[in-house]
Amino acid sequence: MVETQNIFGIPEVDTPLSTALPLGWLALLSGTSGSGAPLLAKQFAHAGVGSVPVLFYTTYERTADVRSTFEDLGWDPTSVTVVNLADEYYERVLVRGLDVARAREVGLSIEEIMEMRPASATLGSFSLTNRMLSDLAAIDSPFRLVVDSIDFFFEVLEPQDVTMVARQIRHRCQTIGGQALLTAHSIAHDRAVFGLLQDLADVVFELKGEPRGDHYDHALYLEKIANRPDLTHIWDAIVGESGWHVEPRKMPRGDKIPSA
Repeated sequence: MVETQNIFGIPEVDTPLSTALPLGWLALLSGTSGSGAPLLAKQFAHAGVGSVPVLFYTTYERTADVRSTFEDLGWDPTSVTVVNLADEYYERVLVRGLDVARAREVGLSIEEIMEMRPASATLGSFSLTNRMLSDLAAIDSPFRLVVDSIDFFFEVLEPQDVTMVARQIRHRCQTIGGQALLTAHSIAHDRAVFGLLQDLADVVFELKGEPRGDHYDHALYLEKIANRPDLTHIWDAIVGESGWHVEPRKMPRGDKIPSA
């Protein structure tokens, strides 16, 4: 009997995943704005606490907001290492660009700008790719990792660099038994590149918000699970006091089961 892994802390989802996944794997979760995918990503991170180190890379939320969400759900934010890649990129790349623009506008030299900035500020080059790969290289034991979301990577990297980072994460997971989740909030990505990410992933989820009258019903789609198409599934998804949970899928009103 296979021991159920605590993947999301949702037994109906965790059980089929545990039967089909190797020790180390990469998952991809897509969900458009308002679907609730960021909350599910945090739930994935929280579910790993206590068993392995957990790293949560945010690319669009403030670090304080990430930690506040953990606290609101009764989860300990101090047990997860939160890394704000968007803030790092702003400080290391965009601020430098603003300094150069100001220098050109008022006639200041780069040397004068460097003298005006705090000594702790760095004008050196910053590579988002190298930042991620350096962190991965430093991990030498099983881990749990979340990148929420890779939309930011598509904004600042070439498509082939995005897939390269995903490949490196997956390789590290397979090598030392890591479990990683990448989220995507946008549907505007190049379909071919996004298809490559789906192919790379061992597990593919989609969280959908579907309008029903004056509210949205949510559904969690398990679209791919390694080499087990028989385990794909759809659940109704509901947010409770401790995060997402699922229930058996209800037939939408007006839909009929096809006759044999």
